[in-house]
Amino acid sequence: MGFVRGFLPWVLYWVLIGNVVFRLVVCLVLAVAVGTQVVSRLRRQPWRVFELGSLVVFAILTLAAFVFAEAVLERWLQPLGNLGLFLVGLVGLLVGRPFVWEYTADVVDATVARSDRFRGVTTTMTWLWVAVFAAMTVVTMIPPLVDEAATIHDTGLLSVLCYWVLPCVLLGLAASASGLVPPWFESRSAPVEHRETEETPAVATQSSAPPDIASDTLVLDVPQDSRHDEPFAVTIHGAPAGSAVELTATGNDLHGRLWRSAAKFAAPVPGPVDIAVLDPLSGDWERADGDAPLWAMRFAAGGVTPDLFIPPTDPWLVTVTARVERVGEVRRTVRRHPTAAGVRCSSVEIDGRQGLLTLPPGTAPDGGWPAVACFGGSEGGFESQVGHAMLLASRGFAALAASWVDKGAPVVAVPLERFGTAVRFLADHSEVDSDRVAGMAVSRGAEGLLSTVCAPRGPRCRGLVLISPSSVTWQAIGSEGEIPDTPSWTVAGRDVPWLPVRSGALMSQLVRNAWWVSRDAAAHRPTLIRLRPAYEAGLRGPATGAADARIPAEQVDGPLLLVTGTEDAVWPSGPMAQEVLGRRLRPSDEHLSCQGAGHLVRLGVLPTDAQWTGGIALGGTRTAQAVAQRRATTRITKFLSAVTAAAGDPRRAVGTRRQ
Repeated sequence: MGFVRGFLPWVLYWVLIGNVVFRLVVCLVLAVAVGTQVVSRLRRQPWRVFELGSLVVFAILTLAAFVFAEAVLERWLQPLGNLGLFLVGLVGLLVGRPFVWEYTADVVDATVARSDRFRGVTTTMTWLWVAVFAAMTVVTMIPPLVDEAATIHDTGLLSVLCYWVLPCVLLGLAASASGLVPPWFESRSAPVEHRETEETPAVATQSSAPPDIASDTLVLDVPQDSRHDEPFAVTIHGAPAGSAVELTATGNDLHGRLWRSAAKFAAPVPGPVDIAVLDPLSGDWERADGDAPLWAMRFAAGGVTPDLFIPPTDPWLVTVTARVERVGEVRRTVRRHPTAAGVRCSSVEIDGRQGLLTLPPGTAPDGGWPAVACFGGSEGGFESQVGHAMLLASRGFAALAASWVDKGAPVVAVPLERFGTAVRFLADHSEVDSDRVAGMAVSRGAEGLLSTVCAPRGPRCRGLVLISPSSVTWQAIGSEGEIPDTPSWTVAGRDVPWLPVRSGALMSQLVRNAWWVSRDAAAHRPTLIRLRPAYEAGLRGPATGAADARIPAEQVDGPLLLVTGTEDAVWPSGPMAQEVLGRRLRPSDEHLSCQGAGHLVRLGVLPTDAQWTGGIALGGTRTAQAVAQRRATTRITKFLSAVTAAAGDPRRAVGTRRQ
């Protein structure tokens, strides 16, 4: 009813103008506009920019009707009215009060009305109407500009078409779009959400590998057993000089889906085909690289939408095949292990949340093992960090893969104390040196861990590794987007200040996804959204609250290693990392910026195809991700070794203690 009441003066104006004396029309319409305001005040309804603007326009038109001659009004009153309507709609947008939002905020759930996504939808619809008002203004100006004798009373084609027909058609199209687009968008968004939540397959048992093939002529030299963080060297002996050698590698992920890489080489005149030193002629990688058969694997499962590679929990079976023209082929299946032999893994429970503790092989040294508490991102649970914990245990660290939010649960008012509890749990273990504990976290987990450690009663860490970190604390995010007036974190039961996530900045992507989802599904392409614009808009927003939401990283005692990708599609981790380091200005801090990599930089050598998950684009190119994985593995373990080194060890790095 509010929308009808707001547009009532305009509807009355369009019906009467040209049929009733101009002065009577504008006086009557002005009276109706005043009346709508009286009714609104009596009902204690909020002021609306659109209604106030319309009142001003009709007051100006009334004044003009008594100042200018009838002949002038016959030519210009219609375009002037449309110009006023255009300006009213435009001013509402410029002052942050789009009229579609003004009239729909009262008829939806209060939480929805406060969401940035709802404001984005209504702002987009308002722009549509404003564009129509602008077109109506231009069209109705054509007759008086082209033909000095044209008036609103003419029956000529130009006057009828431009004064009446086209403006009505434009209004009809805008009204139809306002009625059809929201239901269409909701109906088309449902398949997008279904793809994000329902297409993830159940965990499958890794299928058996094909039998090995031996050859009297060819020898395939590849490590039979190696870890995810160890080199993968492949050499083929016995290929005649100049012959074409085709190398393929296949393996299944955690869900039993097939991945495959292939490349062709020309056998050199002297020596074997060593892919670590020989560039391929063609294939899934371009430069000599011993690890390429693994990281260059592409998603090869038929009839399934690709998704991020997740390694099996058991040893990953990789089948390597070499074929040489006119000679034959040789095939071997080898195992890539998540951890070294002898690493001890045990399930633990910390305040009711599950985790995994990994300890290095053998007996702990005097004083205990150096240790690292590992936290994942907003996916929740501890599972995403099991691989990192096992890798670190293989390199001499006691490592804890800890939960800070339940798997699948939104990041809403999560107590930061959970991070501190997990760090202290690890430090209190009998085989851990409590003075040599560091922390490592990813994305939202990095945001939470950094906020916890720099708090006055935060846990003591010798150093922090933060992968794709944030410099501020953000608004709570749920399955439908940001949650109005809700924090992501609490401390001692009190809300931690936050910056808003401007999901309205994602509207163009949401509309595009709704438009293309059927074609994407038919072609088994992912329907993705890049979240980064929403976070960038939050950082660019009003400064109110920004200082309170800034994480006081300068209060962290130990050194920081920040790992970011320049093509992070989730949020601007690179600029936020620079902001953190710019406030600390400590030479012991490090920033590993990975050119061309995305949000998820994992440790070890894993396939880098399909850098997305759950409909969220992570960003990064295949080759850049491979480089980032290896660089991060080396840099992170070196950093952790230094910050957790025992007293007297020359590798020891000591940060400035907080007073």
